[in-house]
Amino acid sequence: MTVFHLPDLGEGLPDAEIREWYVIVGDKVEIDQPLVSMETAKAVVDVPAPFVGTIKKIYGEAGDVINTGAPLIEFEEKGISNAPKVSASHTVVGEIKEGNEVTIETAIVAPRKSNAIQAPKIKASPAVRVLAKKLNIALEDVTGTGPNSMITKADIQQAFSQEKALMIDGKPLRGVRRIMAQTMSESHAQVVPVTLVDDATITHWSEDEDVTLRIISAISKAVLQEPYLNAWFDGYKHTFKQNKKINLGLAMNSDDGLFVPVIKDIEKLLVSNPKLIRNHIENFKVGVKERSISLEDLKDATITLSNFGMFAGRYANAVIVLPQVSIIGAGKIREVVISKDQKIIISRALPLSLTFDHRAVTGAEATRFCVLLSMSWKIDRSRIS
Repeated sequence: MTVFHLPDLGEGLPDAEIREWYVIVGDKVEIDQPLVSMETAKAVVDVPAPFVGTIKKIYGEAGDVINTGAPLIEFEEKGISNAPKVSASHTVVGEIKEGNEVTIETAIVAPRKSNAIQAPKIKASPAVRVLAKKLNIALEDVTGTGPNSMITKADIQQAFSQEKALMIDGKPLRGVRRIMAQTMSESHAQVVPVTLVDDATITHWSEDEDVTLRIISAISKAVLQEPYLNAWFDGYKHTFKQNKKINLGLAMNSDDGLFVPVIKDIEKLLVSNPKLIRNHIENFKVGVKERSISLEDLKDATITLSNFGMFAGRYANAVIVLPQVSIIGAGKIREVVISKDQKIIISRALPLSLTFDHRAVTGAEATRFCVLLSMSWKIDRSRIS
C-alpha cells in the first residue's frame, strides 16, 4: 500500500478544499488520470494519479478541507511515475458538449449504524452535470422536474439560488469565500493600515475616457517616483523587498467571492502597447465569470487597485493583501464646486484612496505617492491612447 499526500498546489498554500472526487474506492487508475478536483486560493486544480494501481481508500469528502502534506488517497500501486503533475486549469477535464444524451449514476448514502444503501438513480445530461459542477451543486440534492424525473438546467439554477440564500443562515463558507475570509483575517491580524484620501481633477477628460486605464497609468507613474509602495513585507522576518516590476492586482467581484487577477509588468505594457492592458482586463472578467482563470494569473501582485467607483462610494480603507504593502481605491466620479483663478467653477473629481502598511511604509512616502496619484491629470494621454 502507498499513501499519496496532498501536494503543494501553489506557492506554499496550507490547504485546499475537496470540490469533487472523480474516482471511488476500487477504481483502477492510470498515471496522470484525474483523481480529484481541489479548490485552492481562487483556482480549481485537478490532481492526477501519480501511480498505476487500485484505489483502496480516499480521505475526505466534497467540502472537506485537506492540509497540504496530509493523506489524500491510498493506493495499491503497480507503477510509480517520477513526479506527479498538477494542472491548474478549468474545473472540467476535457470537453463535454451539449446534447440530449442522459447519463445515469447511483448515489450512495451511508447511514451511521447500517450498511450503505442505494439511493434513487440520478438522471441528467452531460451539459446539466457541467453546470452543476460549475455551481458546486450536488445532483443528489436536486429534485428533477423534467421527463422521467430528469434534472434540468432550471432545476440546477433553482438549487443554486437556494444555496445562496442559505449562506446567511449559518452555512459554512466554502470555496472562494472561505479563502477570502482567511485572507482578510490574516491581513487584519498583521497589517497596521493607514488610509489617505484625495481627489483628482479630471474636468478635461472626455466622456468616453477609459478611466481604469488612466488610473493604471497614474499608478505606474507614482510607483516610479515612490517605489516603496510597490513592495512586499514579511512581518515575521521583518524583511522588505522592493519589486522592480509593477504587477498590478485588479479586485474583481463575482457571485463566488472576490478575485484579484494580476496584470504583469504594467510599465512595460504602457510603453509598448497600452491596449493590451484593456485586453487583459476583459479576458480576466471572462475568466472570473466562468471560473476558468488560471492560478498563474492570480499570483505575484505587487500593488492592487480596487475600482469600486463603478458601483458606488467615494473613499475606502481597503484591505491590503499580504505580502503587499499598499492598495489603491478609486471611487465614483462626481461633480464638485471649486475655486479657480478667483472664480467658482464646477469640476469633475475622481475620489482616490491609498491604504498602506505603516510597518513598512512611512507617512511621507505614502503622502508623496498620494499626491502623485491625485495629479494623474498631468499624465501624457499619448501613453494610453
